[in-house]
Amino acid sequence: MSKIYPGNYVTQLNAYRDQGVVALPGAVFYRGVGALVLDPDTQGAVGTDGILAAGTYDLKVLSPDLRQDDKPRKDKPFVVPAGAVVYRTATSAPGVREETVGDGVSITPSGISTPTAVGADAEADGYFNPVGALSLFTSILDGSALGSDTSAQVVVAGGGLIASQKPSAGADRKGPSVILVEVCYFLPDAAPEASDVPIPYSVEAGSGN
Repeated sequence: MSKIYPGNYVTQLNAYRDQGVVALPGAVFYRGVGALVLDPDTQGAVGTDGILAAGTYDLKVLSPDLRQDDKPRKDKPFVVPAGAVVYRTATSAPGVREETVGDGVSITPSGISTPTAVGADAEADGYFNPVGALSLFTSILDGSALGSDTSAQVVVAGGGLIASQKPSAGADRKGPSVILVEVCYFLPDAAPEASDVPIPYSVEAGSGN
């Protein structure tokens, strides 16, 4: 895992590289983002004919290699490591719509019990609020550490979902869409290393002036 220190945190954390930021001494903070892809052009890849049925699904941390036929770095399972203290979860579904508008479909993170996951509900037009849904926290230091590696999942309830761009200027294509789940957590930082202090070096007798 790589770490970013204050002063060079100039871009978003790289979830695929397990990149964390040292924002408080003694802790390394991480932002994991898992995805469930809905591709309308790949029949049977998700449910039937590109329809995501109600159910519980595993999430993947998507590879930065976009080609499907030759991907040196494979998509990774979305796993939060043992010892992590989770302080926020969030869910969004850009380009995702209810298969049947009005079914009242909801999407909710699963597998991470603390903090309590907040579900996102489809709106009147069948799409989800672009802001998404997120859990609020009053303190990031009061949570309990995970006792083991934990897979993050998403629960789809109330009906099926499809990939569909919300009508707007230029949004006339029908391409892959995703359900996204964010898990923010921190891990204890490592103990000090020898390089953290100026250790004096020895000088042999008679070598000085």
